[in-house]
This record gives sequence, structure tokens and C-alpha cells, in this order.
Amino acid sequence: MARILACCLVVGILILMDDIQAQKKNQTIDLAKLAKILRRPSYQTRVIGGHVTTIDKLGGYLVAMRYYNNFICGGTLIRDLIVLTAAHCFENRNVKEGWTVEGGISRLTDSGVRRGVKDIIKSAEFRMTTMNMDVAVVLLSRPMVGKNIGFLTLCSTPLTTGKHLVVSGWGMTHPDNTGPDQLLRTVTVPVIEKRFCRNVYRLSAAITDSMFCASVLGKKDACTYDSGGPLVYDRQVCGIVSFGIGCASRRYPGVYTDVHYVKPFIEKGIKALLTRRSGRTKIKAPKY
Repeated sequence: MARILACCLVVGILILMDDIQAQKKNQTIDLAKLAKILRRPSYQTRVIGGHVTTIDKLGGYLVAMRYYNNFICGGTLIRDLIVLTAAHCFENRNVKEGWTVEGGISRLTDSGVRRGVKDIIKSAEFRMTTMNMDVAVVLLSRPMVGKNIGFLTLCSTPLTTGKHLVVSGWGMTHPDNTGPDQLLRTVTVPVIEKRFCRNVYRLSAAITDSMFCASVLGKKDACTYDSGGPLVYDRQVCGIVSFGIGCASRRYPGVYTDVHYVKPFIEKGIKALLTRRSGRTKIKAPKY
């Protein structure tokens, strides 16, 4: 699936049209359809400016999420039963039985460790129109164990401007492509000052406390089909690929969910999912 941008105000769309025309050849979302976004959001994501890697070199934590066998998003193994990903991946894809999660693969055509999805918890605050709290916690049908399977811990400290994070995925490597790349790629990007990011996005999206921005403008970024995948620092998942305007845009950095900020929701979500699985009691999803 893709990083997403849903603009809420028609005036913002009209003001952005000049910028849109300049970026048609370098986009993360389908900017040609931006004027229609109030009716139907457009989706995309990727790794641009990176290099090919393998799942064992990466550490085994990245998984491919498919809906009725179609690759949609990346995700991060944080326990053998738990995957962390983006809430927008599940928009209009609500049939849990249609989802499968595959780990231990470098190519999307590889055969790895495949598991079904038993349950999903998304933040109650998430809306496609704002992308605030773009986070979801997934309970697998069985523990994911086997060759090239690894795990990350949740980010332990707040991110600071300039800190370098590693983002990986099967996203598009060129903005003119139409599908995911078959090869796993990775790139390192720095965290960008939030005040700068809020300013450049001010006419199109509100950069909330649950978000941060990162990329090397015009050179390195995530792109379509990288959505839901992790940004990693020191074996910790500190970000989730969320949305952006363009891929490796010279003006707009990529926007990511701040894992440290949403960590209370994630921890409560994990507890609720595992409690449901144990059958001890039925617990409602945490309200965030």
C-alpha cells in the first residue's frame, strides 16, 4: 500500500496545484487525483535512494502484509505473535480472514513463514482525513518463528532532529512505477525539524504530535508500498511509514508515526490482544 495524504480543505488543494504540477514525476501519492481526495483518498509508499539488502542482514524484523494475496504494507515484528504497522493499511480492508503476514523473506516472491491474522487494534483517533495516530497492532494466528525471523523493541527515548534512522521495504524505487519492488531495499534518513515540516505541510496536512518527519530532500525517502514498515534506530522501531507528498520530494519530507509518542497505545493494545487470545476476559481496544 502507500503512504497517504488526505487533504481536508478545498482551498488547500487549490493553493497546492502549482506545486502539484511541478511534482508529477516525483510523487508518493497520486497528485493528479488530489482534487478528488475529499471523495476518495489516494494511496502510495516506497524506499528511494537506498540499496538492495536481505532479510537476514536486516535482522528479520520486517514482514510483508498481504490482503487476499495482494501485497499491501510492511510491518514490524515486536513479538512472535505481534506485528506493528500503520492503521491506514486496513482502510477498506476489514476482513481479518483476508490478511496474511509473511516473515523471513527478501523477495516478495520468496516463500517464508506465513501466518494468518487473528485480530487488529487501531487507534480510535485515527482518521484517513488527518492521518493522526496512524498506528495499528496486529495479533497473528500463531507465533512467527523460524529462519530469518527477528524482533525489534519499541523506541525507548524521544527522537531528536538529525538522528539517523533506517527505513526498509519493498516500496517503489521510481515514482513512475505502478507496483511494489520485488527486492528488499533499505535507506538511512535523518529526522527533520518538526517546525520546518509543519511549515511546508501547512496548507495540506497538520503535522501532529503523533508524527515526525524524515528524509534527505530530493534524494532519500520511503515511497509507495513502504507503508506500515519501520524506521529503526539501535534495534528499536522508532517510526512507522505513514504518508507524504511525492517520493524523495525536494520540498516535502516523508511523514512517520512517532512510536515513542504512541507507545502507551501500543502497549495497551498488545495487552488487550493477548488477553483476548487467552480467553480470560474481553477487553475493549484502548481509547487513544
